[in-house]
Amino acid sequence: MSSANKKHMQGGMNTTYSNVNTEDERNKKAEELLFQAWETAGYHGQPDEDYYPRTAQETRDMEDLLTQAEAAIDDPSDTELMEVMADTREVLEWSKQRHWTFAWWIIICVAIMGCYYFYQAGSEQDYVAKRQALTDEQVQTELSEAITRQQSYIDTYSQKLAVDTISEETRSLYEKYMENATEEIKELKAYNVETYKKHLVDRADAGVWRERWEAIWCFIWIVLYIFACRPRGYMITKRRREDKMATGLKKILFGIAGALVGAAGALYVTTTITKWSDGSKTRDDDSMIIYAMKFGLIALAVIIVLWAARIVIVIATLLGLLRNYDWKQLAKDPKAMLNDLK
Repeated sequence: MSSANKKHMQGGMNTTYSNVNTEDERNKKAEELLFQAWETAGYHGQPDEDYYPRTAQETRDMEDLLTQAEAAIDDPSDTELMEVMADTREVLEWSKQRHWTFAWWIIICVAIMGCYYFYQAGSEQDYVAKRQALTDEQVQTELSEAITRQQSYIDTYSQKLAVDTISEETRSLYEKYMENATEEIKELKAYNVETYKKHLVDRADAGVWRERWEAIWCFIWIVLYIFACRPRGYMITKRRREDKMATGLKKILFGIAGALVGAAGALYVTTTITKWSDGSKTRDDDSMIIYAMKFGLIALAVIIVLWAARIVIVIATLLGLLRNYDWKQLAKDPKAMLNDLK
């Protein structure tokens, strides 16, 4: 991102030019039109941001006034006026153009999740191969175990329902469990070895495609997110307060993740040395527990950031598509809409 673009992204036009030069009547009209252009942008609550338009209409009105101001200049040797005119023109050009506003950390995190799902799909594919390699005896054993397991559930639920003191809510819950288990055992008893093996393979194959689609959707969301995060400058100005809130939430998120990683780093292995009466020594430490805790805390920090990115990318994409593009214009005039994307 260029320094000028970064400045405007933060609402950074700064000028002390505020008084009409009464000694030079030649540029008085130009100055008055310039001030009118600034007033068109309205009040934003921050001095430097007051020069930035927040809507397409404000941008058009402000540009019209600035063009008139530029045409009204009689004395171009007034360098201060010329500089502030150029700065204002730069603000307008930035406000009219589209700018990429996507966050790299979101893209990277979601891409990592997509790669993980593809890896899981490969693991699930190995499981499918194992299911396909089952012998008839193994399939029959699994089928018998599944029937026995469901029957044990039914027996347990029957015992629970035989108790008169359970509440109506609990009884209704167990009756639902009983109904599901009865239906399940009926389906299991309808299988033979061939059909049950097909059922096992199909279920494993469904797991493969589930993981693949999770991965594919991650990368689809990345593409949509990048496309959605291309607002015009005036939309960036309009949503600047929201962006500051989002930045604050991101700091909180990374603060939590950092605290978890810091907690992991603060854990140390304690070694206990015991000296026995015969002069021998034994060493015991809690390294396995400590390393497990370290891994758990770091893994939790990573999972929090990854899932936060996956949630944020959906919200940011939907909001960006709704706010940053005129879909009614697409329906009325697709060619004009395509030109608008430039």
